[in-house]
Amino acid sequence: MQYQTQDHLGPERRDDGVTLIALYHFLVSLLFLAGTVALAIPGMILAIVAATEAPPAFIGMAVIGLIACVTMAFTVLYLVAGYGLWTLRQWARVTALALSMLTLLLFPVGTIAGGLIIWHLLKPEVAARFS
Repeated sequence: MQYQTQDHLGPERRDDGVTLIALYHFLVSLLFLAGTVALAIPGMILAIVAATEAPPAFIGMAVIGLIACVTMAFTVLYLVAGYGLWTLRQWARVTALALSMLTLLLFPVGTIAGGLIIWHLLKPEVAARFS
């Protein structure tokens, strides 16, 4: 009977770096969800004001609603990317790289986090685990 070492487990084994990146995506997803919920309150207040007293408040409601939709889209993107990274899907690696490139614009914390994620996911041995 042969015993397999860790090197022979194949590309399906998730390393600690990818696990941390997946957990980061889950955490960011929760933060975007909290932002979406926080935007719902002023959106509802503006909707009530617009319906009862000041119809121009519909503009503010529409703007806040649009921002809430964008934050909800990022919630879903980060959640799906986190799940895909957790299960080592190739499309999740590409999605995480794209989201990290957007994160680079959020100086200084986003720049550091995005740079580290890009650096780790582009390493050949990590990329091989996703194929």
